[in-house]
Amino acid sequence: MGLAMMELLSMTSCSSSDSKNGDTPQPTPQPEQEVTIQDSEYDAIINQYVDNVVLPTYSDLKTKNSALYQAVVDFGDNPSNANFKAICDAWLTAREPWESSEAFLFGPVADLGLDPNMDSWPLDQEAIVKMLESQQWNEMEWTGDYDEDDDAIAAAQNVRGFHTLEFLAFRDGQARTLTDQAVDGEAANAVYNASNANAWAQYMRNTAQLLVDDVTTLVDAWNNGYADKFKKHDGGDFTSGLSCIEQLIDGCIDIAGEVGQAKIGDPYDLYQSGKTNEALYAVESWYSWHSRDDYTNNIYSIRNAYYGSRDGKINANSLSKLVAKYDAQLDADVKEAIEEAADAIQAIPQPFRNNINSKEAKAAMDACAELSDILENELKPFLINHTK
Repeated sequence: MGLAMMELLSMTSCSSSDSKNGDTPQPTPQPEQEVTIQDSEYDAIINQYVDNVVLPTYSDLKTKNSALYQAVVDFGDNPSNANFKAICDAWLTAREPWESSEAFLFGPVADLGLDPNMDSWPLDQEAIVKMLESQQWNEMEWTGDYDEDDDAIAAAQNVRGFHTLEFLAFRDGQARTLTDQAVDGEAANAVYNASNANAWAQYMRNTAQLLVDDVTTLVDAWNNGYADKFKKHDGGDFTSGLSCIEQLIDGCIDIAGEVGQAKIGDPYDLYQSGKTNEALYAVESWYSWHSRDDYTNNIYSIRNAYYGSRDGKINANSLSKLVAKYDAQLDADVKEAIEEAADAIQAIPQPFRNNINSKEAKAAMDACAELSDILENELKPFLINHTK
């Protein structure tokens, strides 16, 4: 009996020791908790986006276009090299909020044809010269409902807007002067001179006035209905918070693709195929040598939409904060892609028109493609698949 008891105690002791060595079954790992985003979580983000990104950007655009118009009027009243430069300075200032709005080219700016009114590119330079000769300023305007396939509307849009004024004010990255000289077979009316001075000043004034009119139409459309429709999202194109967020992201995807594939990619591809002259004319904002900053501001428009701010800081009511709450790595990847695209564009040697086929241009195209990809194939699906 004593021996049996000792053996039993020994077995119990071994069992206890084995337990300490890990033989006892461990708890089964639990699956990760499924992410569920409530649609109502988007409401504050949408309000922040409209009230603190979209509307202030358009308000800023209106103010700066009014200043641009005044600079043009001042030139007409007192033509001088200094006043030519003042127009150029005002143009560059007004250009920034426009390019910083291109991640939200939906709604009135698209439906009313205001984007091509203000920013058609490439220019019809031949038609601009003919306009100076004919002075038929009514050909700059169109009436009726907007139809992007209407040739008459397109013809009017090709002789107005930011880039027409850019051509009239800039030459080779500098302000024009009162002593412009035609070179390399340029038409006489392709440069400012004594014989076309009055027509030139009037053309600039009409163009600047139309910019003011278009921006006023845009601001009024958002303030008088569209902003509320978007924020309420209770009918029409927007029936949920997610539908608004999808539109926000789609706007970002569109401009990321446009910068990489069209604004940089089209000139690059033309140059690579040997069409060097066509490549030059495909470069947006090459009269002012402002291409890189235009494209960078396009990327900043994506950042502003995602951050819910215009100063590079991440607002508490932003898409970035929401994504970080549920998938910190995805948020970090989006922010990194935005930063890398902007940095890659700025790394292109200045001016872009002289460095179209550079390795830096190719790197910028790739960075924009990466940004577009993560927005379209990671960010958007994540939100769609996890919103209740």
